[in-house]
Amino acid sequence: MKIVFFKRSKPKAFEYKPLYYDKKKDDREKRKRELGLDNSHDSSAMMKGELQRRWRKGETNTKEKTSSMKFVIYLLIAIMSVYLIFFTDLVQKIVQIFIPN
Repeated sequence: MKIVFFKRSKPKAFEYKPLYYDKKKDDREKRKRELGLDNSHDSSAMMKGELQRRWRKGETNTKEKTSSMKFVIYLLIAIMSVYLIFFTDLVQKIVQIFIPN
């Protein structure tokens, strides 16, 4: 795991928004194509849409898996440190090394 003290900023993204873009209409047409209600569809466009849908579904699954795995790792580290501090004499030995009686 890499420790970063100073986070570099990402370059500013180019955001172009068309002047006359109707998102609702575009979503309706896309949904019609996915359901097969549009008469002017071809098999390659349907296949492309299906692949994109499956790809997006796979991305969310991997993101959920990695985030849950990170949570488990952090939880284990926290439990181990609490155990070492409260239930062993490790901290006392370390203090005795630096502050002899």
